[in-house]
Amino acid sequence: MSLHEVFFSLLVLLLPTQLGRHFWPKWSYVYGLRIDYLAPTVYLTDLVILGILISWGVEKLKIKNVPQSGIPLRRKKIKITKKNSKNLILLVLIFTFLFFNCLTAQNHGAAFYKFFKIIEFTFLGFYISKEIPQLLITNYQLLSVTVIYSSLIAITQFFKQSSLGGIFWWLGERTFNLTTPGIAKGIWREKVFLRPYGTFSHPNSLAGFILICLILILGNESLKKTGLLAIFLGLVVLVTSFSRSVWIVGLSVGFIYFLFRFWKKLFTYRSFYLFIFSIFYLLFFIFYLNSTLFDESVFRRLELNLVAIKLIKQSSFFGVGLNNFIPAMVGLEQNFGWTYWLQPVHNIYLLIAAETGLIGLVIFLWLIFLLCKRLLITNYQLLITALIAILFLGFFDHYWLTLQQNQILMTIIFGLCCNKKIFFHRSI
Repeated sequence: MSLHEVFFSLLVLLLPTQLGRHFWPKWSYVYGLRIDYLAPTVYLTDLVILGILISWGVEKLKIKNVPQSGIPLRRKKIKITKKNSKNLILLVLIFTFLFFNCLTAQNHGAAFYKFFKIIEFTFLGFYISKEIPQLLITNYQLLSVTVIYSSLIAITQFFKQSSLGGIFWWLGERTFNLTTPGIAKGIWREKVFLRPYGTFSHPNSLAGFILICLILILGNESLKKTGLLAIFLGLVVLVTSFSRSVWIVGLSVGFIYFLFRFWKKLFTYRSFYLFIFSIFYLLFFIFYLNSTLFDESVFRRLELNLVAIKLIKQSSFFGVGLNNFIPAMVGLEQNFGWTYWLQPVHNIYLLIAAETGLIGLVIFLWLIFLLCKRLLITNYQLLITALIAILFLGFFDHYWLTLQQNQILMTIIFGLCCNKKIFFHRSI
């Protein structure tokens, strides 16, 4: 087992954690308030990713030992194919666009911090696409353990109705209880209760993370006791999180997987994309029509959607700059009652369009199209399901683009989509 595989296994185990060191330069404040989304942060998982990339790079550059025959082994030359050169040119163009997007941003510090995070996750995704660790059963077991301990923390919080404190602070748990201002609450039969956070910034982020992990665990051909326990505890978390978007998406992707498995012949390329397009709009209307404008969370989301549309109109092609949604929103002087709701828009597509313009949105959708096309050809059912779940959830929240744990998990999914040796079986 190589060193980079050890680091990758450690990353899988630490996926739910958010222990990190926040820095608070002037550009991370708005109206004198610290804004987490703008603050440059070095997470423990960032250091693990750095360990993966450095150890992998050293292994690739390491000079091979001379064999007993005394004849030096020749290194394999990297073949530059027409396809590779096109991909490299495309990648350079994308990062050049993002670099100039940062230069035109109102808050340069926040923009370039996001730019470097994108570079970090791009390298991680490239590593996964090229060098999946060979001990797949171990990683499945580690992912199950990850879900188990993360779920146990969340379930205990739910019954205690507060954070656990103590050693769990070192995993990134924040201190809170039912009376904490702005805490996420649920209502069941007129009883108000605290929704569990686990080691995440919000119950919705926790629920989305658990949903994708459960899909990956189900991709294991032979589930052991740890996998079954992870599925059971994960489902308990999904229920107690009261994340309506995850409930809807979970049921929808389950239905999609059912169709993939039993009626594969129904899916041609055209029918598949038409089906996905229809589901997107169906989910949108179900989520908002079954909610009421008196629901504060829905009202705030709609307000942020309107702000995003205004920003897109102001800078249609190039956007307001990476990680600059909040500074640009403040510039609009959009008042939300007695205070400002200083959060990104809860829709990754509107967020991408607002920050990088329609050009950035087209690039993102084109990359998603290429991933879906490849997965349909290879017929990796569980991986298709995981990708679709992320895309669906992106309509209802921003955490796939803004929170460390979800960003890393999405990067792993994207990397697996590009890997030629995906470890999901074609027929499950």
